[in-house]
Amino acid sequence: MKKIIEEFFSHFFSNPVLPLLVIVCSISAMALTSDKDATAENEQIEYARQKQLMQLAEATASSSSAAATTQASSSAETTEKLTVASETQTVTTTTTTAAAETTTAAETTEPVTEAPAENPPAPPVEQPQVSDYSVFMGAESPNGAFYQDKLVIIGDSIASGFCAYGYIPGNHNVAKESLALWNMNNYTFDVGGGAMSAVDAAAYTGSPLIFISIGMNDILGMSPDDYGARMCALAQQVASVLPDSTIVVGSITPVSDGNYYTDNATIRSFNSALENAINSAGSPQILFFSTYSVLCDPNTLALSYDAAGGDGLHLNGSSYGWVLNALFNYLDTAGAYERIQATGR
Repeated sequence: MKKIIEEFFSHFFSNPVLPLLVIVCSISAMALTSDKDATAENEQIEYARQKQLMQLAEATASSSSAAATTQASSSAETTEKLTVASETQTVTTTTTTAAAETTTAAETTEPVTEAPAENPPAPPVEQPQVSDYSVFMGAESPNGAFYQDKLVIIGDSIASGFCAYGYIPGNHNVAKESLALWNMNNYTFDVGGGAMSAVDAAAYTGSPLIFISIGMNDILGMSPDDYGARMCALAQQVASVLPDSTIVVGSITPVSDGNYYTDNATIRSFNSALENAINSAGSPQILFFSTYSVLCDPNTLALSYDAAGGDGLHLNGSSYGWVLNALFNYLDTAGAYERIQATGR
């Protein structure tokens, strides 16, 4: 084998053409192999890119197809739901009609009497009645204008509201702020004849109907019995100068709950003493009227919210109309209309 190889190389190199041919073939082979590998690599990369794009396109197409499928399924499902809903509505309508027929049938049958409860509810507790005068609220006296034209008011700041809100004229107003039984002699009134005391001013008017409302400013300085006695004495004094007039003594008005000045229990004790004093006097000319009952809330017995003037002590404009409405109806029941008519004034 070694001899054969030596003879081959001896003949190969003895001829100068063969080595050159071998070199040229080797170079050509190398060049061809390099281009083929580069082409193959480029083809693989481009294919990979195309493959990725194709995969993406396939995924997009799959998504679109899935969405279309879902939409189709949803449409089908909606159609099915609508169909079911329609059927349900039909069933519901039928059921409603049946229920209506059942209700009609039930209405035509005799009602079933329920067995009495083991513990029946307690009857409602009656609210305390302060006075019977509250029943006159809500009805207008046919003689209202007749009374209002003749009415003269004697009293304090609360009483002066009858004039301030236009219910009586100024020459019928014998009332001032802060007036009380204990300080009446410090006040004068001019109702057309110059400055006079309250009693003289009332006499000057010559009115057949006098309404006296004093007391809120006396609560802090008097006892209920003292107040009742002194108010009765004032009414009798007015009656003495107007012997054929009707004298109405009004009770102290209520205040709002929690008022700074006084409380309603105290006011009611003063009003009770006043009513007892007037009734004890036994004069057909002098009448007691519970203004308190007209203005109090029947549940709390405090000044009604609708009557309050803002400070929980004084009254608003509407409340005076309510008082007069109740007063005039009360006068009708007390025979005052005929008595006033008889005076000719």
